[in-house]
Amino acid sequence: MKKQTLLVIAILAALFYCPITFFTSCKKSSGGSSDSGTFYFHLHTQVNDSTIGGNPGPDSTNWAFDSNGRYIYLSTPQFFISGIQLVNANGNVYYVNAVLLKGLDSEDYYLAKVPVGTYVSANFVVGLNSIDNALSPATLFITAGNYFPLESSMYLGTGSGYNSMIIQGIYDSSSHPGSINASPGANDLFTFNYAIPNAMTSGITIKMPTRGSSSFPVYSLLSGGTQYCHLLCDYGRLMYSVNYITQNQTNGTSIAPAVADTLVAHLSNMFRYEQ
Repeated sequence: MKKQTLLVIAILAALFYCPITFFTSCKKSSGGSSDSGTFYFHLHTQVNDSTIGGNPGPDSTNWAFDSNGRYIYLSTPQFFISGIQLVNANGNVYYVNAVLLKGLDSEDYYLAKVPVGTYVSANFVVGLNSIDNALSPATLFITAGNYFPLESSMYLGTGSGYNSMIIQGIYDSSSHPGSINASPGANDLFTFNYAIPNAMTSGITIKMPTRGSSSFPVYSLLSGGTQYCHLLCDYGRLMYSVNYITQNQTNGTSIAPAVADTLVAHLSNMFRYEQ
């Protein structure tokens, strides 16, 4: 009787153990990442190669020199990014369902889990698609990155949608030759405020150059791996021909103010690879 009892216990134990082993094994397998990795954008705010926002400028603030050697201060440089495409070396395009709102600081923005492979470039739109542009700020449509600034800071109003880009700051018209740590002249400061409606940029796709050189190698995304697309957002290249004294603002509700046209025409010059 004792042997039979021990045999029954052994059989029950085996039956109990096997299902647990089976289901644990299946769960582990299904939870693995065998064919995808993670892509991020890392976006730096710059003025003529001086990185600002989260990183010290020439005098440890957000002041930097423009192309004329004069100080410019960016207090609110922000814009939407949407319509993101990651281009594979085979020519396949992976469409990312994410909306970013870039603020002052250099930030990492999660894009998506994408198939493993070799990626050679990225495309995107500065602005929003028509669906998101029609949403109220009460609807959080930003899908990646830090939720500051909020989309409400870009909102024009019901029926008008959003600005795709807002640039606010101060320009010092005095010259500081050879003195990178000189203080801006208090009597020579001019404020500027540029607001560009979404309708002006939403049809423009920024196409980054194809990578594949020693300076800018391709992105090799492995299973479970992570890749960062480091981009410089240089406002010096965007605003180089704007006269901050006589062209110091745009009308956010107007579709085609002259200075906004100028800025939109320079959008493709604003972005370049950092590494």
